[in-house]
Amino acid sequence: MLREKLKNITIKDLLKDGKISVRASNCCLNANFDSLLDVIEFYENGHSFLTIRNAGKKTCLELENLCKQYISQIEYLESTNNTFEKIEKDLQKKIELENFIKTDLLNTSNNKLIESKDILSYLSNAKKEILKKKFENHISNYSIRTKNKLKSIGYKNFVSNYLFETNDNLLNIRGIGGGSLEEAIDLKNKMKDDLLSLINLSEEVTSKLNVVRGESEIILNDFVTKFLKENDHLPMFWILEKQLVENNNRNIGILIDTFPIFQNYQSKTLKEIAKKYNLTSERIRQIRNNVFHKTFKIKDETIKYKKNDDLISYIQLLKNKNEWTYVLELIPETHIVNRTSYDIECYLKKEQCHFSVEFVMQIIGYIFRDEFTLYGGFDINNRNKSWKSVFLIRKEFTDIFDFEKIIEEFDNILLNNETEYLLNIEDYIVNSRNWINFNFTKIDEVTSIVRDILLHQFGLYSEDINGLIKIPATKEKNPFDVVYEILQQKGNPMHLDEIFSEFKKILPEHKYTKPEQLRPYLQKHKSISYRNRNSVYTLKEWKHIRTGTIRDAIIEFLLKNESPQTVEDIANYVLQHFPRTNISSIRTSMCNDTLKRFSFYDNNLFGLASKKYSAEYKEIEAKKNKRRTFEQRLIDLEKFIVENKRFPFSVSNNKEEKSLHHWWLRIVTGKQQINANQQKEVERIKNQYIDYEKDENNYKWNLNYNKLKNFLLKNKRAPFPKGDEKFLYSWLQRTKDDFLNDRLSDEQRKKYIALTKLI
Repeated sequence: MLREKLKNITIKDLLKDGKISVRASNCCLNANFDSLLDVIEFYENGHSFLTIRNAGKKTCLELENLCKQYISQIEYLESTNNTFEKIEKDLQKKIELENFIKTDLLNTSNNKLIESKDILSYLSNAKKEILKKKFENHISNYSIRTKNKLKSIGYKNFVSNYLFETNDNLLNIRGIGGGSLEEAIDLKNKMKDDLLSLINLSEEVTSKLNVVRGESEIILNDFVTKFLKENDHLPMFWILEKQLVENNNRNIGILIDTFPIFQNYQSKTLKEIAKKYNLTSERIRQIRNNVFHKTFKIKDETIKYKKNDDLISYIQLLKNKNEWTYVLELIPETHIVNRTSYDIECYLKKEQCHFSVEFVMQIIGYIFRDEFTLYGGFDINNRNKSWKSVFLIRKEFTDIFDFEKIIEEFDNILLNNETEYLLNIEDYIVNSRNWINFNFTKIDEVTSIVRDILLHQFGLYSEDINGLIKIPATKEKNPFDVVYEILQQKGNPMHLDEIFSEFKKILPEHKYTKPEQLRPYLQKHKSISYRNRNSVYTLKEWKHIRTGTIRDAIIEFLLKNESPQTVEDIANYVLQHFPRTNISSIRTSMCNDTLKRFSFYDNNLFGLASKKYSAEYKEIEAKKNKRRTFEQRLIDLEKFIVENKRFPFSVSNNKEEKSLHHWWLRIVTGKQQINANQQKEVERIKNQYIDYEKDENNYKWNLNYNKLKNFLLKNKRAPFPKGDEKFLYSWLQRTKDDFLNDRLSDEQRKKYIALTKLI
């Protein structure tokens, strides 16, 4: 009976012969149909194919038409008394012919086993579509004349009438001759190869390849077809990379140049890209933003693209979600995904793809945006600066909890935390104000996600057996507060060395390594004063402790007396508080006071310039020591350094500056002999003002550098070579020349490079 013979036709046979689609085949297998007879009997019993899992209206209609076709054939055969054996024999003959075509297409046609016009009948519609695309792709590379003639013929006519004929037959095509003939022969040879490749493809493979039929070179690529057969899905990352790399469109190139799409690739600046494409930086920014938003920020699935849109090919590829579903199978069943969750690099290697992990995460976040929320991905507006890593968090959790604010909160916690402590992260999450929609059943999952973020973002992890997270002390105590606390706890004046020793006990990891580095904090603190210039410090609140300098003590004594005093009397008072000084130093101090606070009288008397004394005291001009002492010189030097933020230079119109320069040079070079205490003060000056400029040329260079930097920051452009900007323009050009000819110091080179980034 003919119907019983239908048992021998399996569902796989139907798929292989192109009688049903892949979807229809899967639906039949889901319904436990083994053969064509099972399908027909299901239909004849009045059942609807819509009841089969995953069978839509289109699939249902396809299966109904299949049943009607075979039922009609059976009825016809039975009515004409044809035997099934004859039909089966004819069918077997057809199968043998198909196999012969697959193994030796050329001989099949040459031996006239089939007619050339019948070749296409052995191809499914999917394969015909691919062959058509291959034809169009080939002729696009020929001359305009040849391309137009071949295009007018069409691929069907070319295959049917010329593909297996002699080359001379191509001359029958009107307009083909000379150079056009060579191109037509080239097309003929290529189409034969393409046809043979297509015939050897299974319908299942062909169906999947149609996803990328817009790129004919990809369709019949050996790697793609082999990968598809071995893995049952296309290498989508490989295909996407192929489309991006081989696309010569400018806008695609700008996208690739802007973001780290590929492994070990350094993104270029807008300025660098602008130079490459001969555009302005602003235009590059506009193109970049447009391409980025079209690619990764599309919310409206109905958005339309022009047929010639440079993005349409790979955007359509990204939008074909079904072909990317295998990616989800690679992702572990975790609530949060990062680059360590699964071996992305390993899988990219399998697909022979060179995308960066960050770009892959970006792709996954876009394609499966209904399942994941992307954090820390590519960002044209620099809004993701706070995210050090890229995360994909399942939407069921991002819909109920704001993980962005967690990052902000812990940024502030770690920035301002002075004391190390343990944090119960679960309690923190429970009481968090970042819940969008509080869900008690999701607390454990949200806590786990936050733990993962804290680990990869801040390096915070649980060391406690109870799972508590250690929050380190990241904010150092203010040195101002520390030095004050040291003196307050001591209760007595302290030397700088002693203060520094206690300072390092409190802040052992502080960057300061020398006592002199603390001096600015001691001198500027509003509650700290010095007893003298011997690095002894006290608190102003200690009224019983003498503060200030020797001159302060002299002034204090003279204020108490209504008449000028002898230097001996002044010394007797001062020595009570400053026993290490002497009469000579006291006299010198008054005579060389730059503020001119002292007046001088006959009989070696001294008073205050601010006080008016009896007429019996005759004021005279002070006799200054022609040669100033080491101490006075050091005072003048330090005063100069503090006021000018640099050491004195030799080339100066100021005689005093030149004198100080030469004196200091003699001291540091050892040409002038000094004692141990004086040497200690010299070292103090060196260490305390180590960052102050000592070289005049370098000082002037830095002045000009700062002027130009401020100009660039303010004006957002380079100076013009005229007017008030001419000097800065000329200096920039000279510096550029020095940079190119390696005449700058390492520090100057770094500063120049920093300048160029502002231009």
